[in-house]
Amino acid sequence: MTDQTAAATLLKLGVGREPFWLDVARGVRLQFRPISVAAILLARSVAADVLQAGGDDASIKAGVAFTRSLSHTGIAAWEGIGDADGNVVEPSPDNIDALLEHWPVFDAIDRLYVGPALIRDTEKNV
Repeated sequence: MTDQTAAATLLKLGVGREPFWLDVARGVRLQFRPISVAAILLARSVAADVLQAGGDDASIKAGVAFTRSLSHTGIAAWEGIGDADGNVVEPSPDNIDALLEHWPVFDAIDRLYVGPALIRDTEKNV
């Protein structure tokens, strides 16, 4: 194995440990903390509870619960979000839940934040 090949296959520690911003809708930016092991384990537990409860579409509801849990632990700040009266609001559990009810935002968070954390690019490890 060459040095270049070995470097490409290394697990790179300390990469991407700072909060980062993602544009999730027109005029809406969210700052996320990197997903930690603890956050993944909590999200798995929440999703498992939903699956165990069963019912119609349990697997879909478990996926929603997983993304919702990671959003709660991950969203650190945001821009472009206000209440019904147009007043700027801070990210709180209730406000994050309300935000996630907007399908385009939920989808963007799931694709841009949750998905990449689950399937890391092996070369970049970010």
